Amino acid sequence: MKKVNSLCTIAAGILLLASCHKDPENHLLNVVYPSPYGVVYAEQDMDSVIFETFDSYNMISQVDWIKVIAGESYEVDYDYRNLYAFKSLVSFEPNTTGKTRMGAVRINSHDFSSGAVFYQRGHMNISRPQPNVTALTDSVSFDLYVNFVATEDSICFNVSKPWTLSYAENADQTWAVFDKAQGSAGKNKVTLTLTPNSDAENGRTTVLALKCGEVTNLINIRQEAAIDITE
Repeated sequence: MKKVNSLCTIAAGILLLASCHKDPENHLLNVVYPSPYGVVYAEQDMDSVIFETFDSYNMISQVDWIKVIAGESYEVDYDYRNLYAFKSLVSFEPNTTGKTRMGAVRINSHDFSSGAVFYQRGHMNISRPQPNVTALTDSVSFDLYVNFVATEDSICFNVSKPWTLSYAENADQTWAVFDKAQGSAGKNKVTLTLTPNSDAENGRTTVLALKCGEVTNLINIRQEAAIDITE
């Protein structure tokens, strides 16, 4: 009888030891990019979401203009020691609304849920002239103001696809000439050759159309009226 009791005591001790050494639970969902949000331009059609987790996950777009095209879900063999880093690809429809819009994809992992937020501008990345906007979701305008004696200026932009530049419909083509009508993705500079304005009564405007993919932005070139500088 004593022997049986001893065996029971040993077994109970083993169970207690096992319970004390149970593997810890590690669970985490950390969005690395975009954080706190990503900004893409109107013609851009792709970006990524980078995040960390110990667990399996799935990802769902919250808007119709963002789609998850790679890495929508993944099943892992959970191990509290293994923190996984994932990169999923998302695509965007071109923003032809002329206004900035916000969208997100939702990541679900274990008991966690988090959003990866993107703002898609309603215009291309044009740095000269800079966009004129009063609020984030307002439409923008591009206005390049030039002196009446100016003979040269430029337009600068950084785009993700090949582009074309032309005069907008019914635009004055007589006094502002651009040196490039098309180009490739990346940073670009288009030089404008200008004719000085001799009209002391009226300034003048012409409009250029920058097109990249399905997106077109209009750029207004505004030249002031002549001033008598001899006075």
